Formats: sequence, C-alpha cells, structure tokens
Amino acid sequence: MSGSNRLAGKLPPEFAHPVIDRTRPVRFRLNGRTLHGFEGDTVLSALLANGVHTAGRYAGNVIALDECTAPPIVLEGNENRPDLAMPMAICPAADSAAFISVGPRPAVAKTLAARFLPRRKDTLGLVYKSGSAEPGGWIDTEATRRITADVAIVGGGVAGLSAALAAARKGLRVCLVEKEATLGGLSVFFGKAEGEPVPEDTISELASQIGESGLITLSLGTVAFDIASSTVEAIRVLRSGALPQPERLSIRADTIVLATGMVGRMPVFSGNRLAGVDEASAAWRLAARYNIWPGGSAHIHSVTNVGYRMALLGAASGKSIIRASDPRIDPQTRFIEFCKAYGYRLGWGMAIGSVAPARRNGLAVHLANAENGTPDEEAIACDRLIVSGGWQPDLDLWLKASGPVAWDRKTQTLVADGDLHGVVLAGSVAGYLSLGGCISHGKAALETALDGEDRPVDDPRIDPIFDTPDGPLLVSRTDQHIAAFVAPGASSVVAPPVAHGWRRPAAAIATPLTGPLGPLDVVGEIIAQRLDPALAPALCAERCVVPRILQKANDATPFPAHVPEGIPLYLEHRFGADQVQWLLIPGEQRRFDPGCLVFANTDHRSPLDAVGVVLADEGGKVRALLKHLTMNAGDIVYLRDGLTTISARLGQPLS
Repeated sequence: MSGSNRLAGKLPPEFAHPVIDRTRPVRFRLNGRTLHGFEGDTVLSALLANGVHTAGRYAGNVIALDECTAPPIVLEGNENRPDLAMPMAICPAADSAAFISVGPRPAVAKTLAARFLPRRKDTLGLVYKSGSAEPGGWIDTEATRRITADVAIVGGGVAGLSAALAAARKGLRVCLVEKEATLGGLSVFFGKAEGEPVPEDTISELASQIGESGLITLSLGTVAFDIASSTVEAIRVLRSGALPQPERLSIRADTIVLATGMVGRMPVFSGNRLAGVDEASAAWRLAARYNIWPGGSAHIHSVTNVGYRMALLGAASGKSIIRASDPRIDPQTRFIEFCKAYGYRLGWGMAIGSVAPARRNGLAVHLANAENGTPDEEAIACDRLIVSGGWQPDLDLWLKASGPVAWDRKTQTLVADGDLHGVVLAGSVAGYLSLGGCISHGKAALETALDGEDRPVDDPRIDPIFDTPDGPLLVSRTDQHIAAFVAPGASSVVAPPVAHGWRRPAAAIATPLTGPLGPLDVVGEIIAQRLDPALAPALCAERCVVPRILQKANDATPFPAHVPEGIPLYLEHRFGADQVQWLLIPGEQRRFDPGCLVFANTDHRSPLDAVGVVLADEGGKVRALLKHLTMNAGDIVYLRDGLTTISARLGQPLS
C-alpha cells in the first residue's frame, strides 16, 4: 500500500506540510500493475511509496528507481506516440489512469521456470542501455504552446523569486518555471543560519509578492530541458479532464536567468546506486514533499554540515538513526552539536568502503578509514543509507546554452567561467551560499543582464572555526561484484583500481565515455582520475547536449552530379600532354565516385598502371580522363572501385 513507506504520526515542521492530501486516495495502473497513492503524488512518488524502489538492471548491475532512472510514461494506448510521453517525476498520479512506461524494455525470463515465478513487487524489472532512462520523446517534439516574455527565469528558489520580482518592478513581463510542485528550492533544507530570517517565512513572503505582481507567469511542475536561440524549451503535465496530458512549452525571452541552484553529489563506492542509497537533498525532498521515508532505520554519512540535518529530522520523525559517519576529522557545526545532544553515535575520519544488500532485507554498510583505507570490521545493518557528498552548481542548462565552464580544484566543482549573451546565472548556481546572498544576487543578476554592469553582493559566511568547510568527494576501492558509478544517472562504472586509501586513489581503469553527459558525470570522471581537468571545458562543450534524434531535412538537396567543366589543376598532364576526356558506358548499373581509376586490362592494379580516372558519374554513364589510346569507340576498359573491377565500353571522346 502507499502508506507503507510514508511518515506518520507527529512530524517535524519541515515534514508537516506535504503536497499530498491523505484524505483523497487515488488508484492507478502502471504496466498493468495496480498502485495506490494520494492526490498530489506523482507517478514516481507513488511508486516509491508502494515499495517499488528498483528500476531494473544496467549491464548486469541493479540500479535504484529515482529521477535519473524513472522511464518516460504514456497513457495506455499511446505507446506509439512519443510526442505524448511524460516525465514520471512530474506526471500526477491520476485516479483510474492507466500508464505504460516507454524506453527501457522489461527483462525477459531466461528459463522456463523463471517465467512461472511470481513477479517481484519491488522493481520495475526494466533493462537499461545506459545508467539513466532513455530520452523522452518531448525533446524531439514541436512546442504546443509558445510564450513570449521579456524575462524567462528557470528556478523557483529564493534567487529566482528575487530576480522575477526585480524584473516585474521594472514593468517587464516574466515567465518563471520551476520543476518542483512548490517554491523555495533547498533553502529550507539548509536551515536557518544565525543572523538570517527563517527560510520558510522568506519564501512565503516572496511567493506572496509573486502572486500580487500581475506581470509574472508562474509554472510549477515544469522541467526546462534546453536553451537555444533565446528560447527555453520545457515540458509540463496538465490535467485534461481527469487524465494527465503533456504540454510542450517554448518560452522566448530577451533575457534568461538561470537560478537552478545546486545538485547533491554522491561519493564513488561500490553499491552507490543500490536501492536504499539516497543522496541527502533528494531524501529530504521525498520526505518534505511526499512524506516518503522507506524503512525504520538509517545510517547517515556526510562530508557536509547540512547532511547531519537528516539525522535530526529522521529521529524527530520516529526513525532509528543507527550511526553518522564523516571522513573529516572533528568537524564543527551546530547540526553536529545537536546530534551530540541527542546521543547519536558519531564516527570521524570514516569513509564508505562499500554497500551491499543484506542477507534478508536492507543494506550492509561497510566503513573504512578515510586516510589509509583500512576497513572497519563491523558492518552496519540498516534499511537506508543517506549520503551527503557535497554540492555541484546545477550548470546543466548553462552548458546546453553553450556557456563556458572551468574546473575549480579547491571546491572540486565545475563553475561558470565567462559570460553568455542573453543568459545570466543567479544565486547558488553562481556561487552564492547564504540566504541573504542568494536573494540579493537574484536582483543584482537581473540588473546586470539589463545594463551589463556588475554589482557587488554581500554573501556572509559562518567562520570556519564554527562551521567546518565541506570535505572532498571521495573514491573508494571498488568491489569486483558490485558496481561503483561515477555519478547518479551515469553509465560509467569505475573498475577496481589498485589503490591505497581514498584521498589519492590510483587511476581507475578507463572505459569509453558514450552518449551525452551531465555536469555530475564530468565531475565524477575527474574525481576518479579518469579525466584530465584541463579537458573538462572541451568535453562539456562537446557532450553536455540534448540527445535529439537527427532527422533528414525535408528539403534535402539532391546529391550533386555536376562537375565543373575543365580538368582539375592537379590532373593537368596527369596522363600525358595529349590526354582526353571520354564518355564511358559501364557494364553494370552502379555509381562511380570521382577518383576511381581506369585500367586497360584486369591484370593491372597499381595506380601507376592506370590509364585514366573518373571525373564524374552522369547517370548511367561515366565521364573519365584517359591517356591517348590506340582504341576506338566500343572498345573495353576497366573501372576499378575499391576491390571491384567493372568493364566499361568507350562511348565517345568529349574533347
């Protein structure tokens, strides 16, 4: 049932106002399976609430069901309509709807006995061609609605809201899109810092002003997936009567503000994409938006200070926090002090060695010394591992708009490195971390986009003495049997390297990078020492693209058959001063490209023995340049095309 993985009882304030309405249950089908949820659920959140936590397999590896692996879906009967595909993560779980997943195919039972075994209820049972779901058909579909605005803003966090209000105050028309069902981004997740207002109050105030402005069009649950020619391409899912339908948007604007925030990173260790292993901010979203927290126990591993909030929130929600670990030595933060006050078991200088499925249920988490790799003898048994591996600015759309980037060695992140005409970054994606700094920079970024003048923005930080900087992204020695992926959604797997410790791992065995990449993939490749950071900007420019289907243009120009009159300069006197052009009639109907050689008999193969060369194919006949021959019309010569020799009859001389 949908409630088995839901939080219940008295919850902390952050989890007490989800988008679901538990008084309005819904029931729908996916791939013939009946599922339950609540009004406000997406198809993905309802699946997770029903205990469907595994997507299937990729290259023999079991991979979790999440936003990266969730396949596109269509309403039953639309399987052959890619233009009607919808992202599972934003498609509402509509009552009585019947969906079919598209893209990855169901696994086929290899034995007769396996076909009669009951189907596992915790997996979609799909086979993936890469570590993420196949591209949705919407990326190749023409927009069904076109919007024109003065300013388009992607991201409904505090920076995006601030930029939208700044534009509206100037009388500009604004279109603001946000992929979540609520505004505010991760501001609440990071919590209140000393001297700053409460994030919830700030978000509420900004959202109220957005609603009152009259110049701002707000679109929640909308995924922007590309930027090209001053246009943001996006998709959202609307209700058409009782059933959901996709709507493709094209938003054209003179100015585009990317307030896309940051995405959480995942350390590289064996088992980092198993079901039950969750990145901290993704786990927070599931709990805050949909009250989903699978299992009764959890281990928290964090190289960041904010990651410890999941221990506090989990305990306040009735979950058992087995332990918290951190590769940093004696980290300091108010969140850790709270954990100490609650008596949680903490472990410094510890990294995740590997994670494996437990014999019965849950996970077996193996820790190891972060400096030398010495494994901890005791495995931690828990239902869930929540990992906070640091942050990467969400530069996905910036890269797709051809924005330049560089590798920041100190923070181990890709950062914007230069300007892009008509597109600006705002807030944490531009490097601002405080709540006040993001709000101020949202306004400043909009002003800079309009007049080109940079404005200083104060971004206060807590002194490192009181708030230890985030730790590095680590790569563990990988297991032979359980894959370690370089990033969430990545198809690239780290092969077991010969290494000692995590901080200076030996170069792992490189596998060819295939298909499109995201910023986290590139970061993971650099951290795994399989990519030279100096090559990252060029790789991003080449591979961080929308994987569209290449189609032949309707007005394709016919293959040119005309060759300019005369003889190319490089063939002048090639076959003697008295060389001549002939029209040849091949013995077989086939096309001969310019450059095919002509021989007097079939024994000759060397180019030095050639008596001529093809100049052009003229539709069943061949124009060739030949040396002066004591031959007449009707005599036979031989055209050589690669390893094939075709006889041809001399037609008539042309000069």
